[in-house]
Amino acid sequence: MEFHQLRYFIAAAEDLSISGAAKRLHVTQPALSRQVAVLEAELGVALFDRIRKRIHLTDAGRFFLPKARQIICDAETAAQQLREQFGKARRTLRLGFLTPFLDDLVAPAVREFRQRHPKAQVSLFELPPRAQLERLRNHELDAAILGNISDADRTFFTIRTLSRHKMAAVLPEDHRLAGKKSIKLQALSRESWVSLSDAFFPGRREFLRSICQSAGFEPMIATEVDSLSMMLGAVTAGEGVAVMPAHAGKLPHAGCVIVPLAAPAPTTELLLVLPKVEPGRELTTLTTLIAENAARIGGKRA
Repeated sequence: MEFHQLRYFIAAAEDLSISGAAKRLHVTQPALSRQVAVLEAELGVALFDRIRKRIHLTDAGRFFLPKARQIICDAETAAQQLREQFGKARRTLRLGFLTPFLDDLVAPAVREFRQRHPKAQVSLFELPPRAQLERLRNHELDAAILGNISDADRTFFTIRTLSRHKMAAVLPEDHRLAGKKSIKLQALSRESWVSLSDAFFPGRREFLRSICQSAGFEPMIATEVDSLSMMLGAVTAGEGVAVMPAHAGKLPHAGCVIVPLAAPAPTTELLLVLPKVEPGRELTTLTTLIAENAARIGGKRA
């Protein structure tokens, strides 16, 4: 198993398109497809279903995706730290983030940062919240963008609320309420639920319980998953319904629908999390740009 194979798999999983992933990585489509097939052969499982010239993550693929991201993150972080401590590499800022915020929050802030600090380096790591928090503790990240976290974790870090986002229901496309423009959370009181795992998204199980209790019921959690993509897959597979921030609807979700929750819709926080140390000038610039950009887009998602 080689790093470039993992990168090809991650890109194909994100785009759900071999041609799109190949174009993004500047390789030929046959080369990318061949390396993904080699990876699948070595692992002994299919990571994608190939149906009518389209690809879809299998259960194994959804399971492996967050782990592949973490392998790449660990390797790149170790290499950077080695170059910085024992070589002549310039200090690199390392920013963790959640998938839905790359295009409209992280990328614009980093572009502006690089214009202001052209000699500075920024590396981006797409990781679940628990992995981001662990890397912050180990000084492997300088800042993290993530959602609600537990009270216990809050004591270790400096935390800034960037914005709040309305939650939406995630339903199988053949669900009786799938065609509604909006639904009340209470309408799902008798459903089985898919929750994000506390092992990867600390505080999410309790968050789900609290918003359901506010709607007058206790959720029957049937399945816990490790990522948003696995949550979408579990809902599509009929394992239950779920809630996620409405903006996460931009993620590929064939087989399920995202339905806004009716007012008063529960909301979730988007947080900027940093170690409890005085940030340097470059990190201050980066975090300021992130906060400013979050404020601009927050109104569209609040």
